[in-house]
Amino acid sequence: MAHTLNVRIPHPWRILLPLSLVLVGGIALSLGLHKTEATADEPAPFKPPPTTFQCRWADTPITIDGKADEDAWKHAQVIDNFYLPWLGKNARAAKTATKARLLWDREYIYFFAEMEDTDLYADVTEHDGQLWDNDVFELFFKPAEDKPGYYEFQVNAAGAVLDMFLPRRGAGGYRRFKSDGDFHVEAKVKLDGTLNHWQDKDKGWSVEGRIPWKDFLRTGGRPEPGEAWKFALCRYDYSVDFEGPELSTCAPLKSQTPDFHHHEEYATLRFVGPTASPRARR
Repeated sequence: MAHTLNVRIPHPWRILLPLSLVLVGGIALSLGLHKTEATADEPAPFKPPPTTFQCRWADTPITIDGKADEDAWKHAQVIDNFYLPWLGKNARAAKTATKARLLWDREYIYFFAEMEDTDLYADVTEHDGQLWDNDVFELFFKPAEDKPGYYEFQVNAAGAVLDMFLPRRGAGGYRRFKSDGDFHVEAKVKLDGTLNHWQDKDKGWSVEGRIPWKDFLRTGGRPEPGEAWKFALCRYDYSVDFEGPELSTCAPLKSQTPDFHHHEEYATLRFVGPTASPRARR
């Protein structure tokens, strides 16, 4: 006896719809994985450095020899986020790293900077020469926000020094004020490489120095503990390894072209006084 088989054939859409969902889900998952992998490969966005720093008290003597191996330097704040803020949304860290420190006591403000540099270049050796045409470390100090005067100090990789007080920006600049007044900057440079020999690969250089507070008398001299100045630490790095020079700074100088004299955008330097010591017992 023949039996009739009642076979129910599903509608084609009932088969295709789950398959399409599986396919779409797989594609989405695949795209998500690729996106995650791409994101992981992308460099993290540049984070601007802080804009306030400390100049801490040097509680032990410092010898200016370019080494900065005294105990006092171990307690100084490290200022190492040198970057190119004028690039705006494309701001980035400098190609060659710089680590700087500042200290002070009753007589001096001290500075130390160690800089990566694969091509040491400095051929200007005279005092108050145009050191920015060489590998150079620069310090700018503006003690009072309500007064226009500020100081500029430079030391190049050959150990030459530029020291200058500018009573006002745009009033004659370097040519007018480079020899105006006496300064007493002491600085020592240490080279890790060969100066002015581009054919080899150097490692870097460092500079240690001090400036007496009497050099700041035109703006009041030594600060009080807790006082804040505006300042910028800057650098020129010339190299055959990249088109340059590469300019960098620790200050948020956001003018469209690099301008180390734009003191309205300097960082803040706060002078931390000595730690109060307990009175001796009688």
